[in-house]
This record gives sequence, C-alpha cells and structure tokens, in this order.
Amino acid sequence: MILEKTIALIKQIYKIHKIVPPKATKVVIGLGYTGVEVSAYAYEPFLGLASTLPSIIKATSCNKITFAGELTNKPLSELLDWSLKTPSLERIIGIATLNSVSQHILKIINPYKKLDGNVLEHLNINNDTKITFIGLIKPLIKEVSKITQLITIVEDTLSSPLEFNQLDFKQNLNELKEDEIFTDILFCTGTALINNTLESILEKYRRKARKIILIGPTASMIPDILFDYGIDIIGGIEIFNSEATIQILQEGGGTKLFKKYGKKYNLMKE
Repeated sequence: MILEKTIALIKQIYKIHKIVPPKATKVVIGLGYTGVEVSAYAYEPFLGLASTLPSIIKATSCNKITFAGELTNKPLSELLDWSLKTPSLERIIGIATLNSVSQHILKIINPYKKLDGNVLEHLNINNDTKITFIGLIKPLIKEVSKITQLITIVEDTLSSPLEFNQLDFKQNLNELKEDEIFTDILFCTGTALINNTLESILEKYRRKARKIILIGPTASMIPDILFDYGIDIIGGIEIFNSEATIQILQEGGGTKLFKKYGKKYNLMKE
C-alpha cells in the first residue's frame, strides 16, 4: 500500500499543480543499481535509483525479459505501476522510476523539513543507545559502532561479516526474541521496498522503536506516505550528474563510485 499510495499522490500532485509529467529517457540495469532517467521541461534530467537485488537477477532468465529496447517508449504511468508488481526486475525499474519522478517533484514543491549534515548528528546516540539495522549498511554500521556496541544487524543474504563479529547478527527477524525487538533507533535499508518487506517491518517496530529511519538511494521518493506509516526520517540521494552516474551503473559500479555525483539528504517528519 505504501507504493500504491505514493504513486496516487504523485499523480494527484501533477494534476492539482498542473505540472506536465516528465518522460522516461534512459533506463539502465546495472549490477549494483538500476537507474531510470526522466526529462522534464526547464530542468536537467532527473535520475532515480533502485538496488538491483542479486536474488532477483538470479531468478530472472533472459527469456523472461521481454521489455528490453522498449522501456523509454512506455508511458510514465505504466513504468510507475511496475513498482506494484511482485519482486522482479519490473518492480526494480518501477521503483527507480518512482524515485526519478519524486526528484522532479521535490525540486518544484518541497515543503519537507531537511536535516543538514550527517543524520547521526541529530540522533543523540551514546554508548547506551540500542541500534537495530535491517540490511547490511556497512559505512553507517562502522560509524555507529564507534559510539555504541549495542547493535543488532538483521541481514538474510549473508553470514556475519568478520568486521562485525563483535555485534549481534541475525539472519531473520524471526530469530529476534520479543525483548530484542525493542530498540532506540531502527535503520532500515530502502531495499525493503523492493523485496516487499517494509510494511511488515514497520508493523513489527512501529511501537517498539523510538525512531525509524529509512535510508539509501532506493528510498529517494517523496516521503508523505512513508511518514504516514511511521517512518521518522528518510535518507535519500539527489543525483546532479545523470550522465556520469549512468556510465558508472553501466560499468557495474555502485554507491562508492557514483556518490560524488550526488548529494545525500534527510527529510524529517514534522
């Protein structure tokens, strides 16, 4: 429902404000991220990103990809609706489209409160703060672990990395005992939007986490509905050099390489 309601809101915004919707101009499915570029009148292109989950790629054989060569000819509304499909390449493309369109809207209409600087500066974390990560957000985990060791990581695709072997590592939310679910801050990666687990995660943590933060390039969408579902802060990225970023995606690169062509931002629920 989060994605469905967000798409409906986007269509409503375009209609109410009489904004001509952009058109999809480029689509690239990279090893790390999928990117959809849209072009809008009077603006440079907007690029939306979504994680290309390896599990989905492995499950997709060549003969199942029937849309190659035709994506930029499809109506924007159709690509947006792909985000409502079951976890698949189509869903990844749909969410990347949703993020690119959201960047267009955020450029024109942006009533949201922005947090300047690193999000950790606004969270008052100390050595007694309990933190839960859903997804292996390595750079952030490394930074947080310098402040507190009360960290639980939930990641179902990997065994515990050696660099984090001093932290509590679970492969599934079901491994957590009831008292382990209570946490001060929950960081959740935006890939939960792709594998269709975000709403169940929010249902589990909504009354058990002091703050819930959705973070990553895949979460770079207008935040209204995400706020309504209990997320407090949304950390996304605005890409300001679409061409350079697309080249990196085409050549198999990820966040470490394209982050210099973008700017991270954090939107806070009022």
